[in-house]
Amino acid sequence: MGIVLTEAFRSGRMARSVASWRRPGRPRLAALRGALAVIAAILAGPAAIAAAPSTCDTADVVAHALSAVVNISVVRVLRKANPAPGKPPDEHFEVFVGSGVIIDPTGIIVTNKHVIKDGAMILVTFQDRSQVPAQLIDAAELVDLALLKVTVPKPLPTLSFANSDAVRVGQPVIAVGNPLGLGTSVSTGVVSALNRDLMSSPFDDFIQTDASINPGNSGGPLLNCAGKIVGIDSDLVSNNPLLSSIGLGFAMPSNDVSFVAGKLRNPGYVMPDWIGLHLQDLTAQLATVFGRPDVAGAIVTSVDADSPAARASLAQGDIITAVRGQAMPDSRAILRTVVVAPEGAAITLSVWRHGQMRDVTVRTVPWPRMLALRSQVLASPQAIARAESVGLGLHLTRISAADRRRYSLADTSGVLIDRVVSGSQAEDMNLRAGDVIEQVGARRATTPAEVTARLTPSRTAPGNLVALLVRGKSGLRWTTLWLGRIDPKDLVAGPVAPEASGETHDVAGRPR
Repeated sequence: MGIVLTEAFRSGRMARSVASWRRPGRPRLAALRGALAVIAAILAGPAAIAAAPSTCDTADVVAHALSAVVNISVVRVLRKANPAPGKPPDEHFEVFVGSGVIIDPTGIIVTNKHVIKDGAMILVTFQDRSQVPAQLIDAAELVDLALLKVTVPKPLPTLSFANSDAVRVGQPVIAVGNPLGLGTSVSTGVVSALNRDLMSSPFDDFIQTDASINPGNSGGPLLNCAGKIVGIDSDLVSNNPLLSSIGLGFAMPSNDVSFVAGKLRNPGYVMPDWIGLHLQDLTAQLATVFGRPDVAGAIVTSVDADSPAARASLAQGDIITAVRGQAMPDSRAILRTVVVAPEGAAITLSVWRHGQMRDVTVRTVPWPRMLALRSQVLASPQAIARAESVGLGLHLTRISAADRRRYSLADTSGVLIDRVVSGSQAEDMNLRAGDVIEQVGARRATTPAEVTARLTPSRTAPGNLVALLVRGKSGLRWTTLWLGRIDPKDLVAGPVAPEASGETHDVAGRPR
């Protein structure tokens, strides 16, 4: 039960010479993950390009953008790994940080889904340091995006989406976010590459940048020189065990974000198309084994039961080389072509099977699911109750003469921590037996009863946090504990009203 001011990127597999640290809790279904995040880029077409100035005035861009970027603190319920045999896993609270960007003046914020994973309370901090609770509108099933809602008395500043199809390698970009919980920070760089595949899904289409992106930046905007969002910072790759940036940051393109965000606000809108195929790119070795003369196309790894692909008798080992007569270079190109097909369209796939080419017709169906179950994203009421039962995990006592000798406390004054509960918030904040609490906030710690009273959970402390000045083996340090009480009903927003005009628009502003 601790406040860990880091965003905890997930660990993932990468066939590279560096390690990849990413966000926790990957969905199990790879072939569908991220599909929606590529649709908008294709639907946008040659959208209007936000003209970038000849020079990038970073200060002006940041001055305009900062008010629409927020810091996100999430009280998460985490399980302690490897509990003792026969004992239930220890569940405790920790606080993680991330970023978000306001996209609607009514208080709608887009962020990464992994930022709010296992959340029991979501707090949004604005640039004026005011803080309000946020609720989840919805999260995508297989795309790393979520929408939050905050209730505020007046319209909020917003940022708009640029057309990410117009992004070019080498153009300047600006990353804004909350790295390592230090507060809003700005870094600059260029677009290093486009259409990067991080093995998150068959649809990966990330913008790579050397602008510094660190844990805590996730959910924050990547801006162009016109001050518009070209991407949402989502990932980093590093060979640094401290997870710091080495210039390999990745952002989800704005066209994808805009499309998915629109779907999360209006889930009744026409769904993208799906046929139930799982693919992987061909390698030279696989092409040799299956008798293909080149590595263009993709090989089927599995077919979903009762899917259009299954009804068309597609099978593992089939190699798809073209869709509707158009050659396909890889699996992502195939799946992108499918998802933007007209609903119910008959799609002809060119398939290599047993050394021969054949055409297979598959009729698309609407995407079977898009919204994540909230139980898959947020902490359950049961988990919250178990974590609350652990409490702060501190047992306090007066400092005795024996304690002074045992812990070498000399003339130290305050209240002694003589026991810390395993799996508690106190343990996660590195509070240990023998530490001395010298202050609670601005007041000196005098007796165990007085300190305990000030550590009683309440909703009155700013952010439900309390600061302790603690003397340990390494000297004095400040640490924070979270004292809030959680009502799971506070986590979920009600229905979000559609746009006043009643019509939706694509990322180029064209009515659909």
